[in-house]
Amino acid sequence: MKAITFLGIKPTETCYVFPNGQEHTAPFFGLALAQFIPNLIIRVFVTTATSQLYEKEFRPAVQCQGVEPIHIPDGRDDAELWEIFQRVVNSIDEGEEVIFDITHGFRSLPFLSFLAAAYLRKAKKIQLKHVFFGNFEARDQSVTPNRTPVLDLTNFVELLDWMVGADLFVRFGDARDLANLLRAQHKRVKPDPKTASKDEMSAWNNSPIKTTADNLTTVSQALRVVRPAEVMKVSRQICQQLPEAISSVGSLAKPFQPLAQQVVDSFQKIACGDHELEAERELIGWYLERDQIFQAVALMREWLVSWVMVQLGMSDQQLLEKEARANVEKVLGKAIREVRGADPEKGEEHTDDLSKLQTPVRKKVVNLYNQIGDLRNDLMHAGKRKESKSAKIVEQQAKKLYEEIKKLPLEQ
Repeated sequence: MKAITFLGIKPTETCYVFPNGQEHTAPFFGLALAQFIPNLIIRVFVTTATSQLYEKEFRPAVQCQGVEPIHIPDGRDDAELWEIFQRVVNSIDEGEEVIFDITHGFRSLPFLSFLAAAYLRKAKKIQLKHVFFGNFEARDQSVTPNRTPVLDLTNFVELLDWMVGADLFVRFGDARDLANLLRAQHKRVKPDPKTASKDEMSAWNNSPIKTTADNLTTVSQALRVVRPAEVMKVSRQICQQLPEAISSVGSLAKPFQPLAQQVVDSFQKIACGDHELEAERELIGWYLERDQIFQAVALMREWLVSWVMVQLGMSDQQLLEKEARANVEKVLGKAIREVRGADPEKGEEHTDDLSKLQTPVRKKVVNLYNQIGDLRNDLMHAGKRKESKSAKIVEQQAKKLYEEIKKLPLEQ
């Protein structure tokens, strides 16, 4: 395990009290840390002002062999700060277990170290074990040596993960990161199987936080592959379960609490329509808001077929029957060919017609079906045809067509 530490310019003997109750007395936090976790590999970042302290006081007193000084500038401008950041990054290898100590960081160094810890978790996949801060200002001065509480700020680094996870969902509909974060929190409250009762283990296995994490994974999958019925069903469950899931793990879920309402608000539109056609139409808009054009156009085309089936008096069961949908698609295709003045295809005389639709609406629907079908085909062929539309035109047309289908009445 590797530790990153900085030296202060005024070493002061104090008793550092770690979160688990262990106490270690030292003039530098890095020395107390070396006692707290034996056999550490320590990288000590020193400036010109602290390099002599390292040689005279830190190195002779440290109780482990893997100690190395790394010289850094004072951090007086952007260039020096970037240099410090890069040296911290370079001192850590891919996948290492790392502890950050920000106790003695001068000026902006604690902030910089905090960001470096968050960055390295993504860039080098490090395992961030602790971010320690010896809170010298809050020390107990009634005893000698003073007792200084040590704070573990690791969970605050994870706040950035929650922010990114919520942003990924709100902007792109991808809730996988949120699901993984909730699962991680769920593991932290796992009862000890050796002492927990069957009821306690069962409650943990079926807790709201686990169920919500599973549902977030499911809804992400359903959104990616355009399964509107599954999306709506699971979204309703998430809206109901998420508040309870957050409260069930108490302080461990605090980073997510300010963001939870954003997630619920994002689900509301696709979870709470008065009926399926309304909710599906909202889902099309949801896709377009997140620039998921392919999914939006695919659903738009199927939505219009369903809308026509409802207008023709077909049942909910028929809406899912392959033959019934294919027949309506044939009817719409026939109407398009009639508009174009093309010859009818074989067997068209046996298909139903759109006589139940009023003439103005019928013309509009046929035109919409024609345009949506053409746009969908353009997307499906990935631009591999003559006169394919540019990406910009595809997006513009998709949004324009959505505005048109929003005008169609939902009443039968």
